[in-house]
Amino acid sequence: MDPETIGLVESDIAESVKCYIQDKRNRVNGKFRLVSYQVRRLCDEPVGYLGDHYLLDVNLREKMVHYTPEEEEKYAEEEYISFFVKVIPENVPKLADYIKEMGCFRKEILLYKHVIPRLQDVMIGTRPFVPTAYFTKGERMIVFENLKSEGYSIVEHTQHLLDFDHLKVALQAIAKLHASSLILEERSKTPIPKLFAGYLNENAYVDDDDHVRKVNLENAIQVLCEMIKKIDKYASSDRLDEILAKVPTVVRKIYEYAKPSTVFRNVLNHGDLWCNNVMFRYEMIPTSVDDGGINEEGEGRKTTSDREDQQEVDKADTNADAANSQLIMANGERRGRKRSSIKKPNPCEVLNLGNWSAPGGARPSSCILIDFQIARYAPPAYDILSFLTSTTTRAFRERYLEELLDGYYEALQVELDWFHRDVREIFPNGFASYRESCDQYQLAGLIDSVLYRHVTMLPMELVARCREEHRLPGTVGSQSRSAKMDVCLEAWTQYEDYRNFMTDMLSDLVDQYILRQLARYASPAWDVLTLIMLCSSGNFRRQHLQTLLNLYYQTLGDLLHSSDGRNVEVLLPRSEYDAACEHYALAGLIESLLFGHITLLPKQAAKEMLQSSESFDSFLRDNGKQRICLRAFEESTSYRDRMSEMLTELIEKFIQ
Repeated sequence: MDPETIGLVESDIAESVKCYIQDKRNRVNGKFRLVSYQVRRLCDEPVGYLGDHYLLDVNLREKMVHYTPEEEEKYAEEEYISFFVKVIPENVPKLADYIKEMGCFRKEILLYKHVIPRLQDVMIGTRPFVPTAYFTKGERMIVFENLKSEGYSIVEHTQHLLDFDHLKVALQAIAKLHASSLILEERSKTPIPKLFAGYLNENAYVDDDDHVRKVNLENAIQVLCEMIKKIDKYASSDRLDEILAKVPTVVRKIYEYAKPSTVFRNVLNHGDLWCNNVMFRYEMIPTSVDDGGINEEGEGRKTTSDREDQQEVDKADTNADAANSQLIMANGERRGRKRSSIKKPNPCEVLNLGNWSAPGGARPSSCILIDFQIARYAPPAYDILSFLTSTTTRAFRERYLEELLDGYYEALQVELDWFHRDVREIFPNGFASYRESCDQYQLAGLIDSVLYRHVTMLPMELVARCREEHRLPGTVGSQSRSAKMDVCLEAWTQYEDYRNFMTDMLSDLVDQYILRQLARYASPAWDVLTLIMLCSSGNFRRQHLQTLLNLYYQTLGDLLHSSDGRNVEVLLPRSEYDAACEHYALAGLIESLLFGHITLLPKQAAKEMLQSSESFDSFLRDNGKQRICLRAFEESTSYRDRMSEMLTELIEKFIQ
């Protein structure tokens, strides 16, 4: 295919090659001639949702000083370079408009031109964890190195799931990304959003009624509710209406999660980590051992950091370059066919290993993160939990989540140790703070996965059909279609793998965060203050509140110490507890009012409320509550006194 068909002219190709040679050869003024070039589609079916993907094949010859063109053609070896090209899909106008309004290409181009090179400089001397972009054109095209030429590949034929070994290696790359952004901030003394103003503006979860992503999210909620109706255990449940009523509220919490945290340390987040956005390189697992080698169990294997590995590679490359120079210019004699210093692709290195890492086969050794179109500034836990939820099943997480979370923390420690930085700069109380953030963002990871994967997990034939019909899957509302007609629901009906994957994630969401919604993850101070407010008078609290708060903290410390020797000051410092008690005083009072105006009702009023399903429904939905509560306020002295006291405290302390 002629590159001009996608808007790539010869000067663009020459610039891409020039930057590639500068990067790979470390030669600023490398001279070359383009011999031939072509563009071809990465594959027949679409492999992504926010862009078209191509390979750019280039043949070139290095210009040779003091050689005539004829001699150069005779002696200079033709070299081959392969690039990966991402372009806005302008042949699908609705999708192109969607991508432009979302700002995907603009964000990714800004990151690859200005942010990612700074992160790569921070991590120089280590294995790559992000690809290099060599050329961009407007806000519509990016030319990358072709990672397959370096032996990287996407895991395929595993139903979009990853096994433990792949997840562990991917988390190491994620730790590198997060650590590099932290070190960059420390060196520049400036938070990344200020250092690169506007680059990380949220473009996935925009709470603006006129924005395409707000419309998209509301349509997604419709589709997800239709799916929940089709899950047997909910379809036959008498709580189905309750579940469907709560889904929108739970899903919309993603707007708050996507904002930079005011509680936890923020880092650069990838924002869209799933199996298609992580590429792996493999090493062979030996099955026999020589002296000093490795046995099948891996004993005797030398443990090195990837920086040490890179030093060995660099040393070998230096020796090879010296040998080549002697071969080419020995005694000043011209030798035929100069050896290329650009690495040629080795087909044997591009492995499609699926989901296995059996002895005698291969195991993942390194990972590169690709596609930064919806990056954001958020706590590390957001990226981690979104990735682990998108690439595993609920049963797998129940078994391995703790170990994988530990693996990320250890990997982050290793990266920060290299720079003599303390992991407590991200997590003030070390591992305890880290796990608290993971607990806090577990729901975020689940919502994020449900919203993205109900589209990205669609079978490719359905995606191709949507593109042919110039429509977007998962955006039914914007096309005046019924949610029941959406292609995602078609996939649910026709494809068992898709149905099983979505059932697994939606069941996790409903069971953990809707049916158990009254339980919450929050500071213990909230529970303590609510209990005290509901069970005491204002006069009692004025005399004994601090004593009760002290008693709770002392008892908590005793229990932690007696159970496994933990120190309460490490897990919950007294200053943090006191600050939380002050902060949650209003929460406890509001909750006491909301519960108390019902639970404190006199028995006769409560009996009236519960005497029939119609009266209870009127209490919940119509004016029954107002009628019963106001009558109790007039007739019951104890009810009036308790409610008056709490309302007076609310007004005098927090309103006036």
